[in-house]
Amino acid sequence: MLGIVPFTWSGPRTSVRRNPGCPQAPRHARGVMSFAGFLRSTLVLGALALAGCAAPVAGPGAGGGAVDPEQPVRVALLVPLGSTDSQREALGQSLVNAAQMARADLQNVDLELSVYATAGEAAAAENAARTALEEGADVVLGPLFSAATAQVAPLAAAQGLTVLSLSNTPDVAGGNVYILGNTFESTARRVVGHAAANGLLDLAVVYPQGPEGQLARNAVAQAAQAAGARLVAEASYPLSVQGITDATPAIAQRLRASAANAVVLTDGPTGGLSFVAETLRGLGVRPAAARFVGLQRWDTSAQAMAQPGLAGGWFAAPDQALSAQFESRYEQRFGQPPHPLSGLAYDGIAAIGALVAEARAEGRSDAFAPARLAQPSGFAGVMGIFRFLPNGRNERALAVYEVVDGVAQQISPAPRSFAASGS
Repeated sequence: MLGIVPFTWSGPRTSVRRNPGCPQAPRHARGVMSFAGFLRSTLVLGALALAGCAAPVAGPGAGGGAVDPEQPVRVALLVPLGSTDSQREALGQSLVNAAQMARADLQNVDLELSVYATAGEAAAAENAARTALEEGADVVLGPLFSAATAQVAPLAAAQGLTVLSLSNTPDVAGGNVYILGNTFESTARRVVGHAAANGLLDLAVVYPQGPEGQLARNAVAQAAQAAGARLVAEASYPLSVQGITDATPAIAQRLRASAANAVVLTDGPTGGLSFVAETLRGLGVRPAAARFVGLQRWDTSAQAMAQPGLAGGWFAAPDQALSAQFESRYEQRFGQPPHPLSGLAYDGIAAIGALVAEARAEGRSDAFAPARLAQPSGFAGVMGIFRFLPNGRNERALAVYEVVDGVAQQISPAPRSFAASGS
């Protein structure tokens, strides 16, 4: 496999363009790609939208902006480059690399990828978006952060363009904005649904105070209702060592009194997850009485996975085999592991390519019409299938893992299509 030279930031914009004149893409078969076929494809996702149950598509101009699929489609990629933060720079670079990788994997789709620096700031993202629109962007991929997305969205909307944001904040979704980031809602649906299907119907939720914690708590409550479970207790804590120490005795008492048989911990390994889990177990919330269920990925931290308090706990995550395949391919091309969020940029380019291929096969100019974007069967992503919802949010096919001897063991595979429950 030929390598790709890693992208180097050298100015306000860089274009990466394929040769024009690609042959017309064949009309792809309607229906859902098999999981085995997906693996064999080595993630060549260009024209492989998992369409098949899409609502009738409105005519050109009905939304998303008209594009000529016979000409190069101009994608403006807004990433957090251009800052003085080395970690943010590495993240931005990884997003660019993954987008380039996805573009190279497309077949018979001509995308012109232009990169714009946002420095991870809302004002800079707004300026970058203005430049991208002036230079003729057909669709916007990014930015990463919700505040920046909120600034970019109205500018794109005024031009009739779609924004595929890399954010996971539901508040910025809707209208012309579709988010790619994995949301609490999507994870809660999966892991709470799995718990309910296995008889854990009396749920409690424990979350850090603040807007993010409240968002997570609400996602759990909605998922419980949808799964036919009951939210029998809830409690929050200040996100600090002292705050957790002070709050957990009362939380433990409330959990024991509620007789909850599953406790959803919404915090993550970089927050208070391990401390909260260990403290609650030490205060008498026993594994035999209440299983811990995670709303964030626990396997991103070996230290967290080794904590006795999380033993036997469940959490949802993308399929590890697909994740490993992407990571291996990325490292082979760029000589270093990808950032955990880089798959979002890959998925964005893959979805754009699939939409353009579909419109081209049909002789249409409405590649980014809302009905196409929100087709129920979704798209093949680098870590599994995903779909946009009509409200601009998303759903991702996730597997459920159990912590056994400090290792994540899959106990429920990711669904192969959105017709499957995956519980």
